[in-house]
Amino acid sequence: MTDQLRKRMMKKRKVKTLSFAITNDVCIEVNTYALIRPTAPGTITWLDSISNLPLKTERSFICNDTGALLQAPQERFQLYNDKVVKFSVRELSDVKRVSSHHLRLLGFKPLDCLKDYHNLSPSTFIYPSDEQIFGSTRVFVALHSSMLRLGRFALAFYGTPTRPRLVALVAQEEVISSSGQDEPPGMHMIYLPYSDDVRYPEEVHLTSGDAPRATDEQIKKASNLLRRIDLKHFSVSHFANPGLQKHYGILEALALGEDEMPDIKDETLPDEEGLARPGVVKAIEEFKAAVFGENYDQEEAEAAAAKGGASKKRKAIADAASQKSAAYDWADLADNGKLKDMTVMDLKTYLTAHGLAVSGKKDAIISRILTHLGK
Repeated sequence: MTDQLRKRMMKKRKVKTLSFAITNDVCIEVNTYALIRPTAPGTITWLDSISNLPLKTERSFICNDTGALLQAPQERFQLYNDKVVKFSVRELSDVKRVSSHHLRLLGFKPLDCLKDYHNLSPSTFIYPSDEQIFGSTRVFVALHSSMLRLGRFALAFYGTPTRPRLVALVAQEEVISSSGQDEPPGMHMIYLPYSDDVRYPEEVHLTSGDAPRATDEQIKKASNLLRRIDLKHFSVSHFANPGLQKHYGILEALALGEDEMPDIKDETLPDEEGLARPGVVKAIEEFKAAVFGENYDQEEAEAAAAKGGASKKRKAIADAASQKSAAYDWADLADNGKLKDMTVMDLKTYLTAHGLAVSGKKDAIISRILTHLGK
């Protein structure tokens, strides 16, 4: 019950109402619903330090030449052929508007033409509404039933003013169980990529003959590992956002004046107890040996030791530079302008001792030292 109270419950409400143009003469009304939306902490309100009242944020534009406040509507410009082409805010809005309707039907395609990797972001669920355009539900139901019967999806153009996009409308059949309606009838609006958005990283391996391939033994060990670390009865609803949980836990403690911060359980951490089971440990070791070899742990330890030796060498150099740098009164040298009389090697001892970059000419090194000294 305590865990549920920390979760922010979201009501199922429509995002917006769209006009769906099927032909030039037929236009219906649909409502859109967000199925998945990232949850973020609440917005921060700035308060006055004396009155503790909320502050109001205002933005002003100041002329770069005169320093006066600009009152007229702002204009933007675009350089074209060495000429300044000015646009008002309304003209820019008209330029970006590419469709008179919110949603315009382009045609239909078989469902097998729609690939999983075409989905750019979480889909939006659409459902008809007769609030403004009477008869929208009948037209929507006719389209919905025909798409389910023929196994097709609708390709449409979503003409938002800021980002026009291609979308696929996939019909969802109603699912009813003994407990009631599990899935409502409607359409999922899936956001499709343009040709400029598609990437083909697999071409790197297709054109090279030395692409890595797993052996049958490695695949067998990997399959055994997957069976051992199987998450039974997995659901995303079992995992709460640890960042949000910590945020609201600390907020609650501060509001109640508690001395200690609450201990928030991070459900995304691995199950250490489960991973320590003998069967799981054996599967991990067998998979690691099949991929990296029997002597991988020894080679890794030798590499770590070599890395540790390099870090010890750097630490010794830094300690020597610190001792040599301590012989000088750098603040006095900077105040009297005597840094320029010192050699570059002596100047670099200060930079090395304080973990600063030692590259550059003598003037750059002196400037870096003065900046670090606050001069």
